Amino acid sequence: MKGIPCIKISAEFSTFKAVWVFFLAIVIAGCGTSSIYINVKRPAEINLKEYRKIAIGDIVDQRGKKGGHAKDMADEITSVLFTSGQFEVLDRQNLARIMTEHSLSETGIIDESTAAEIGTIIGTAALIFGRIQTDQYQENLKKGEPYKDKQGRTHQIHTRTGTYRVTANLQVIDIQTARILAVKNLSAERTARTSADKQNPANIDRNILYARCLKDISQQFIRMVAPYDVQVHAAFLTDKQLPEVDQAISYFRIGEWEEGMTILRGTISKTGLSLEVQAKTFYNLGLAETYAGQFDEALEHLRTALSLNPKSRRIQNAILKAKMEQESAEKLKDQL
Repeated sequence: MKGIPCIKISAEFSTFKAVWVFFLAIVIAGCGTSSIYINVKRPAEINLKEYRKIAIGDIVDQRGKKGGHAKDMADEITSVLFTSGQFEVLDRQNLARIMTEHSLSETGIIDESTAAEIGTIIGTAALIFGRIQTDQYQENLKKGEPYKDKQGRTHQIHTRTGTYRVTANLQVIDIQTARILAVKNLSAERTARTSADKQNPANIDRNILYARCLKDISQQFIRMVAPYDVQVHAAFLTDKQLPEVDQAISYFRIGEWEEGMTILRGTISKTGLSLEVQAKTFYNLGLAETYAGQFDEALEHLRTALSLNPKSRRIQNAILKAKMEQESAEKLKDQL
């Protein structure tokens, strides 16, 4: 009999815990978020709208030579520029032919020293050239401390770590005037590891790491000179009193933004909602309008949301984000 009270207390606690977990589940389900990823075009770092043609000059290695890796980088940059669809790309072979035909350079290198002469022939264009500053692969082999497993067998893990680093200085100039439009140091680093027990691990393919570094450099470069796409995360506020939100998000996921926003516009006129839930309706509509490019309406609705829930950091951040997106969109408009 002495044990019964303890059992009773334990049972009561277990029941309380179950009820509390159930309550939390309802709260989370009723007042959570639903997120989607949205493709957004970002402006380039520099505005090359006036330059519909881009000439690919020479990229040289650390010795100032047009070595294999320097040519690889020039080819990678040529590829991403062509894929962007923003420019008419003049490759190095055509420029080299022009230089030879007109005896424009003794060294054969296409850079700022030969730009103006080439510019008199091809007209308005931006010229890209540069130098690889770092092209380095490092590898080390490390032996871990010996240890025994449950069966008493001894193990010692050997780990091979390989790291490739590439840095390059790339310049963009006006080919007719040699005026510098942009200069940037770009860097990339890729690492791989292999391991084995009580023996040397497998070799690392440094060529794969090198190729990935080149890809990273080219992606950084294209963001410097051409508008590019990114995915942004947008979290809408859900609530058991706002079942329409999930329906609107379903439209957003298939790109039907106007249909989704029509649904969200209906939620802001719902009656009988608490101030916090009303704030969610204006927040959701403002967030959708932000990524639909309707910035004035977005800021108006987000500010209304903040007036209903002044302490919400999420709403405050959404207003700042809307302003940033508006600035980005205006900059992008100037580049297209």
